[in-house]
Formats: sequence, structure tokens, C-alpha cells
Amino acid sequence: MTPSKKSRNARQRKKLHVGEFQEFGFEYKAELAQELNEDQEAQLIHTFLEEVIEVRDLALSGWLTSGFVCNFGAGSATDEDREALKAWMTARPEFKNVQVGALKDAWYSPMDTEFAE
Repeated sequence: MTPSKKSRNARQRKKLHVGEFQEFGFEYKAELAQELNEDQEAQLIHTFLEEVIEVRDLALSGWLTSGFVCNFGAGSATDEDREALKAWMTARPEFKNVQVGALKDAWYSPMDTEFAE
């Protein structure tokens, strides 16, 4: 639900993350090429966080096979962040059918991205 479009001052727009303060993120989904045991899965998520999420100053809500990525703190994820995540997952043999959604409002968009086939 997006806040109504009534007149707001900058402080209100910032607090609501609308207008010039709107922030964007993106969803992703992928399949595991084969089932992983608990240790393998923990090591893979650690590597994913270390090599993709943390180095780009992003935040992840989700796990290996699906999630939502946004900027850590104020600001937005970028198309470069989307491409970096997709390139990393595609290059890894543990993943198949990697899909990354378009940038969308991180505060008010429903979590139901339709990925292009």
C-alpha cells in the first residue's frame, strides 16, 4: 500500500520513503542444481553474503533460492547490483534457472515479482 498522494513536506516524504526519498530493491530466485547438506548450504550462503551482498553494501532478506535485496541503510540497490548478483549465481555450479527481477519500491511494492522466462 503506497501512502496517499497528498502534499507533504520533505521531512514527511523522507520518513515515508516517498518522492525523492523512495528506495528500490529487487527480488531473485534460483534453483539448486543438487540438494546440499546443512554444512554445504551454510558455506554457500556465507560465500554469497561475503562475495556479493556485503562488498556491495547491500542487505538480503531471504536465503539461497529466493530473496529480496536492497541497499544497506538509506539509498537504493542499482541495476549494477542486480547484474552482479545474477552473474555470480549464474557462474556458480550450485545454481540453475537464476532469475533476477527489476528494481521496485523497497517499501511499498508487493512481494510477487513475475520473472521473465
